[in-house]
Amino acid sequence: MKRILLLTCVLAASVMLATHASKVSAANQNENQPNYTKEGKLVLPPNYREWFFLTSGLGMNYSTGVSAHPMFTNVFVPPEAYKEFKSSGKWPDKTQFVLEMVQPATHGSINKGGHYQNALMGWDVEVKDSTRPQQWTYYNYDAKETQADPVSSTACLKCHTANAAVENTFVQFYPTLLDFSVEKGLIKPGVHIPLNQSRFEKLIVNSGWDKAEAAYREDRKLNPQSDLMDMAALENTAGSLAQDKKMKEAIEVVTLMIQDYPASAQAYDDLGDVYKMDSQAQPAIEASQKALSLVDADTKLSADDKKQVKANAEKRIAELSKK
Repeated sequence: MKRILLLTCVLAASVMLATHASKVSAANQNENQPNYTKEGKLVLPPNYREWFFLTSGLGMNYSTGVSAHPMFTNVFVPPEAYKEFKSSGKWPDKTQFVLEMVQPATHGSINKGGHYQNALMGWDVEVKDSTRPQQWTYYNYDAKETQADPVSSTACLKCHTANAAVENTFVQFYPTLLDFSVEKGLIKPGVHIPLNQSRFEKLIVNSGWDKAEAAYREDRKLNPQSDLMDMAALENTAGSLAQDKKMKEAIEVVTLMIQDYPASAQAYDDLGDVYKMDSQAQPAIEASQKALSLVDADTKLSADDKKQVKANAEKRIAELSKK
């Protein structure tokens, strides 16, 4: 009898715990879903800062010219929506994207350069909700507002429909989701995604140098203004490959860099470095000598950078000449 009573109590406690957990889960889920007033206004999600951080931009402008008032823009999405996207490749219904606009500052405290985030200026919110008259709806709030009507203009919808990489979202600016979306074939037809450093390196490792170089050349034709594959990106790619002991591939990347930046002392210094790492003494010396011949005329380098290139090249030549 006592055993039966004990089992009954344990079962009852388990049911209560499960019910409580279910209520907590449902409460959290509802808190992350759109909440509308009777008038149809969207309530700004009060807990959005607890959501998954997607990206941050500074002074982004989809038209030509420079923004008169550049802002930091921080984008958040509910964690369950992010997980569903990574699972199915689609944003679930009721997903909200909160874009937080923050005024930048430069000279404050000990900071002397660059920008940091200062005053909150407002929010833009994008909602995917099939129960609304328009499935993808956009809202704007100033810093004092907690409720907003849908934006009456169709400009946001038209821009997102035409230019967003996946559904109506600018995944091309979400670094944790871009490569995933490209690899899974989620990018909408007509939306071109420029090559970036991580995909370039994957091409080199997985498909070989010839295909990677062809992709790089094609990208340079299609996206001549893109800085995703500039000299710094090539340097980083070569450094990453060298760190993984893929010296042949690292040398290929730096050689490509020299082809595109033939007047760069830094590029030849990098070539000397990877040749040295690969135990190719004579090519390393020759590349270092070329760096020294170019460094004084290299207008891309600061005075400190020139000193560093000279010091690196001279030290490398001295060390390798002793062998």
